Amino acid sequence: MKIAVVAGTPVDTQMGVDYLHRKNAEIETVFLPMGSCPRETYTFQMSDHDAKIKETEERFLPLLDQGVDAFFVYCNSLGATVDYDTIAAKHNIKIITTRNAYARLAAVYENVGVIAANNHTTEWIETIFTSVNPNCYVCGTGFLKLVEAVETKLEPSELVSRFRLADLCRIYEVAGCQAVALGCTHFPYFKKALQAVTTLSVFDPADIMYEELMP
Repeated sequence: MKIAVVAGTPVDTQMGVDYLHRKNAEIETVFLPMGSCPRETYTFQMSDHDAKIKETEERFLPLLDQGVDAFFVYCNSLGATVDYDTIAAKHNIKIITTRNAYARLAAVYENVGVIAANNHTTEWIETIFTSVNPNCYVCGTGFLKLVEAVETKLEPSELVSRFRLADLCRIYEVAGCQAVALGCTHFPYFKKALQAVTTLSVFDPADIMYEELMP
């Protein structure tokens, strides 16, 4: 199986590649970052809808001739801002995003905190949650500086401390949240350090994405 791993920058693209290889060493991967840094990726995400479709098609379609079986979009922000459903239907290709992972989480919890790269992504995740569970409350935080900190490989416990993530989780607790959803695929980098400072369950959507990927 040959999978194109798509993400915002080389850092989270490599995280996606590493994740798939840990799950299944026989998967062949193609490295496909959509930008060189978080700010460049953010600029792409905020560009015109048709321009995003065009650039995505230009990057994806040649890989089909190279034997790529599916596209693994290991980036919540791209999933939130690029119309992958239209691209998948138009070209009959398999594109996996985090959408269904959040839909499953919405069926379990009534109140969820979300930490994402930006507020476009928190809005997208909230829309997914409320479409599945109209009674669900989502407390979202867009935090691009966390993405940049991961890119610099700031030590996870130092990152959690410097950006006061324990305090953020306490706000979620006061708001009645039952879990914290990682709304950016950079953020599993500090998942263990975050879980160590909160009693809330910390949810990473990658495993559900993998289930959808495998035939």
